[in-house]
Amino acid sequence: MNDHSVITLHPLHFGAEEGGEREVGRPDTGVFVALPEEGLVLLELLAGGLTLAEVRSRFAERFGTEPELADFLGGIGECGFVAAVDGEPTTAEETEQEPARGVRLFGNVRQQRVAWLLTPPMRVLYWAVWLTVPLLVMLSPELLPHPSDTLIFDRILTSTLFLAVVGWTLVLLHECAHALIARALGCTGWLSISRRMYFLVAQTDVSGVRVAPRNRRYAAFLAGMTWDLAVVAACLAVQLAGVGGMGERIARAVTYMLVVALLCQFLVFMRMDVYYVLANWLRAGNLHEDTRHLLANRARQLVGRAPRHDLSAVPARERRIIRWYAPFYLVGSAVALVALGLLLLPGLWPFVEMALHGVAGSLDTAAFWDGAGFLLLLLSQFATLIWVWARERRTVQ
Repeated sequence: MNDHSVITLHPLHFGAEEGGEREVGRPDTGVFVALPEEGLVLLELLAGGLTLAEVRSRFAERFGTEPELADFLGGIGECGFVAAVDGEPTTAEETEQEPARGVRLFGNVRQQRVAWLLTPPMRVLYWAVWLTVPLLVMLSPELLPHPSDTLIFDRILTSTLFLAVVGWTLVLLHECAHALIARALGCTGWLSISRRMYFLVAQTDVSGVRVAPRNRRYAAFLAGMTWDLAVVAACLAVQLAGVGGMGERIARAVTYMLVVALLCQFLVFMRMDVYYVLANWLRAGNLHEDTRHLLANRARQLVGRAPRHDLSAVPARERRIIRWYAPFYLVGSAVALVALGLLLLPGLWPFVEMALHGVAGSLDTAAFWDGAGFLLLLLSQFATLIWVWARERRTVQ
C-alpha cells in the first residue's frame, strides 16, 4: 500500500448524528463504530475512489492538518470495512458476507411479513404483559413458585431431563423472540452457544439493529424478556384457573425457571438483555469489552507492566462511562464468583452425592440409571462450557 493506492470499502450504513458523532458499520457483519466528523470525512473521501495521497491532501485542506491515515486504515481494516486495496480483495475473513456467527434465524422471512409485530396495537400488548405479571403477583403472592416446584417427578433423572428439555426450549423461544423483532426492523439474528462467566447460555446476535434509530432498538433487546413474561402470565393464569394436578405442577415449574431467567437478565456485568438496553441508552458502542480492556490495563500497571490494550480510539465521553461502569463490573463479577462457591456448588453437591451413591449400587436398580443419567447430563454441560471457553480463546488469539 502506497500513496497511489485506492481503497474500496464495503457498503456502509451511516447513522444519525448524536453528540457530534455518527455510528458507521456493516449491517451484514454487525460491526459498528462511532466516528467524529474527521473520521466520517475520511470514509467519504476513501469511498470517492481517491488515492491515499489525494485523501490526505483533501483532508488537510479542510481541517488544516494531515490525518493519521495509516492508523485510521488499520482501524477500519480490523472492523472489516475495507473490501479491496488497488482492486485486490482483502483476506477471506474480511470479505465474507455471512460470517460464522451461528445459525441464521428467520433470515428468509421478508420484513413485511413480521412488521406487524411493531405496530401500535402490539406495543400496547407488550406493555400490558409487562404490567400484568407484577400486578398478579402483588394481588396473589401465593402464585410465586418455590425451588422445590421444579422437582415435579419422584426420580431425579426424570426431573433433570424435564428441566433440561423444557429449560432449553424456553431459551430457544426467548432467542427466537429477539430474532423476530430484529427481522421486523429489517435485520437478521444469529443464534449461537456462548457463556457468561461460568453459565452456558444461548445468545442471538442482533447487532444489525444498529441500522435502526436508537429509540427503536429497545424492542429487539427486550423481546426475549417480553416473551418470557407472556409465558409467565399464561402459567399464572393456569394456576388461577385451578387446573390442579400435573398441569399446575408444570406451570409452577416453568414459572420458576422463567422468573430466575428474568432476574438474571438484570445482571448487566454479564452482558444479559438489560446490559444491551443500558449500553444503547448510554450510547456506548462496546461498553463491556472496553471495560474489560480498561481493567486489564489497570491490573498490568499495578504490577509495573505496560498496558496491553490501546483505548485511545474510544471517545472521551465513552471513556468516562467506562470508568463509571468498571466498579459495577468488578463488584458484580466478585458476587457471581462468591455465589458459585457458597450457593451454587453446595446446592448442586447433594444431587451429585445422591447420583454417585446410586451409581455405586447394582446395575439393575433404578437408582443406578438415575444417577448415571444425571451425571452424564451434568458432565455434558461442563464439557460444552469448556468447549465454548476454548473456542472463544482461539477467536481472541
